[in-house]
Amino acid sequence: MAVSVDRPERRIEGLAVSTPDPQRLTPLMAALEARPLPCEQLAGELLQRRFGLRDSHAVLHPYQLGQERLELITFPDRPPRPPLEPGPSNGLWFQHVAIVVSNLEQAAARLRPLVTPISQAPQWLPNGVGAWKFRNACGHAMELLSFPEGQGDRRWHGPEKPLFMGFDHTAIAVSDSDRSLAFYVGELRFQLRYATYNMGLEQDRLDALEQAQVAIHGIGPAQGCGVEFLRYLQPASPGPMATDLQPEDALYAQILVRDPGLAQGCLLHDPDGHRLWLQP
Repeated sequence: MAVSVDRPERRIEGLAVSTPDPQRLTPLMAALEARPLPCEQLAGELLQRRFGLRDSHAVLHPYQLGQERLELITFPDRPPRPPLEPGPSNGLWFQHVAIVVSNLEQAAARLRPLVTPISQAPQWLPNGVGAWKFRNACGHAMELLSFPEGQGDRRWHGPEKPLFMGFDHTAIAVSDSDRSLAFYVGELRFQLRYATYNMGLEQDRLDALEQAQVAIHGIGPAQGCGVEFLRYLQPASPGPMATDLQPEDALYAQILVRDPGLAQGCLLHDPDGHRLWLQP
């Protein structure tokens, strides 16, 4: 009789983003108290599998923050593409990483001299969650989150609470929530964690939009970092999409997924073109 074996669960380990000059983010990484990890060189077959490039090499500059990591990607022998205007928070190539903090006002005050705010100021949503969005020196969107007791992952409420604790999720703008759920839950077998509908003055101030209405779905493994869908019903999401970004573009990003069941790494695209790098 055959014995069924449970497949090891996929988990989300963080986010990788491209930047022509990782040194520009060194002050921010220090302010976040993120720990630098050894750099890694990618070339040949691995470079092609991960980025679709044949005639180049990449350097990964990883940082550890809590249980997650942020990888800064550079392509030293490829000329940088012209800088792109990031666009509004509801643009379909929008993606940010949400960092959980123990004191929102204190964390925002530390980072404010190093970043360009998106939100007018830290906002407290009706459910008690605090949030503040900004762009770093290379244009990547980021967010600080603060959870009241009883909300969020239990690791955010332990006795040891540094100012910057780790990544709660990476958020992506989507054009169709059902289609994205079919991909992440139906195909990748992540779980639906929550679904909310946000609107009101606090959301407008958080996103720097007017009369914002956004349907939000959070998915992920049973524990740890997740992915959050932002489906803007108002104002309507403009293009371009994440598929229009090339690896050398500073807005290019990859969601980092660990899948012990894989034999080798593979690059996937979700329905809106956001990239996921899966590796064993």
